[in-house]
Amino acid sequence: MMTSDIECLKWNTTNFKPSNVLDYTEYTLALEPSHWLSLKTKGHTTKLSYLGLTQRLASLDNLNNLYVYDWSKDDLKTIRSKYDHNSKLTSLASNSLGNQIVTCSDNGKIQLWNFKFSSLKMLTEFKGHYQCARNVEYSVDNNYLISCSNDKTFKIWDCQSNKFVASNMFHRNWVNVAKFFKEDKLVVSCSRDSYIQVFDCCSGKCVINFNLSPDFAESLSLKEEFSIAVGTKLGSIQIFDLRALKVLQKYSEHISQVNCVRYQYRTPCLVSVSKDKKLNVYDTNEGRFLYSIDHFSEIKSMDITSDDKLLATTSFHFENEITLWKAETLQM
Repeated sequence: MMTSDIECLKWNTTNFKPSNVLDYTEYTLALEPSHWLSLKTKGHTTKLSYLGLTQRLASLDNLNNLYVYDWSKDDLKTIRSKYDHNSKLTSLASNSLGNQIVTCSDNGKIQLWNFKFSSLKMLTEFKGHYQCARNVEYSVDNNYLISCSNDKTFKIWDCQSNKFVASNMFHRNWVNVAKFFKEDKLVVSCSRDSYIQVFDCCSGKCVINFNLSPDFAESLSLKEEFSIAVGTKLGSIQIFDLRALKVLQKYSEHISQVNCVRYQYRTPCLVSVSKDKKLNVYDTNEGRFLYSIDHFSEIKSMDITSDDKLLATTSFHFENEITLWKAETLQM
């Protein structure tokens, strides 16, 4: 593990909550969520993303279909757009405003889509990597994109000009996921080289390494100021702390690859989905596993709304189905 004096980690001081606040923590997934709505797709869904604070969900399937499901009105609306190219779309994300979607493809290109007035249209496409682009995300302020690839790099792009801003070439194998952190001052990435790296955007340097060898992280999620949760190829969930520079919690309930891991936004719960067909929920305050929900087949993706009230998963009853779940709120 490598450490250095990171100015970015000093910008936010720890705020201690009064005891009356700590006594009444809200858990919206402490109880099993209830099945609310099923959405059909033509192919098998590979990626899900709620559109900002809106009552809409975007999805991508293995046939290059993009969907936006809108339940803000009385009737459910489904908007579909097809990516008619020889390459295959590999991932999808939306900005926090819910009006733009970004995708990436196995030929290394990145596509920007505009969602407006119930239509979904591709605005532009540009070459991002010379090998398959595996994942793409927006920055917190929506001004930048970060993409990662089989070419062993992640790259940062300006959303307005689509111009290259910065790149990390410290990994030695495919980069699976990269995300902005700490008000976009840091980037956390995970790779098949077994390393989780923290990249300081101020200095352009890799400032921290966590080594998972012989395992490696397939997905990651970030929480508050210092917590990094990863789901691994061998099925473990590990939570790292940037202050302690070590693993604080480890869970081993999954028996195969963790495809997606997500912190809830406002509560201490952590959610993971896996090739073992299970959705697992953990209480990270107490460091314990809460429960599982079995699905019909491998759960390739899931997402949580920013108010923590809705959860979306793939393959609950059928492979070409998306299930929306309503979370129950419990004060503990």
